Amino acid sequence: MAKGNFDQQYYALLASRVREGDPDAFAELYSVTYETLYRSVYHLLRNPDDIHDALQEVYISVYKNIHSLKIDRLILPWMRQIAYHVCCDFLRQTKARQDFSVELDGMDSPPQSGEDSLRQVYDRDAWDSVLSALSRRPFKERQAFLLRYETGLKLEEIAGFMGVSIASVKRYIKSARSALQNDLQHLKP
Repeated sequence: MAKGNFDQQYYALLASRVREGDPDAFAELYSVTYETLYRSVYHLLRNPDDIHDALQEVYISVYKNIHSLKIDRLILPWMRQIAYHVCCDFLRQTKARQDFSVELDGMDSPPQSGEDSLRQVYDRDAWDSVLSALSRRPFKERQAFLLRYETGLKLEEIAGFMGVSIASVKRYIKSARSALQNDLQHLKP
């Protein structure tokens, strides 16, 4: 039996035991997945405090939502997906805190010109259009695109987080960009 097949069966057994409320099984699941999830979260957040907080959120979410897992042997990819969403939330919160801090720092400066204000509204509306069009793309394309352009990760970091090759990341991003260019032609000046 191949090692990967054994791991899937082992994870499936742990998932079913966790679902049944076995606290030892959850502790074991934590133990065998922590390092893998830590690496995934590290690729996105980099800040040690945020990494530990995010991992705590991931495991809380796993515990609360284990009943929604449909195929037990896919628990690790499911947990990675939860980690991705938790990290995106952390990055959004960090960006919001930074933006708020900049706004507070800029309160003593003169108000922006009308053209600057309109530009900010246009940029926000354009990004909303991009996100809407992106929501119709396959998950891996959305994930790679957002990791690249919303969080600013390098291709190598994205590949490490997604567990795919750099060539796959490039393919996902290229496909998403091509589709977005077609879907968003109305935004061109």
